Amino acid sequence: MNTKLIAKNPTARHNYEILDTYETGIVLFGTEIKSIKSRKS
Repeated sequence: MNTKLIAKNPTARHNYEILDTYETGIVLFGTEIKSIKSRKS
């Protein structure tokens, strides 16, 4: 499966001590996936 980072929050890492991180996934359908796939990275 192809994974792609679509959101991050560098301010939170600067302002707070991050004790744990988790990797999660979601399934998108229809216009949501079309919008993300059309973005250039």
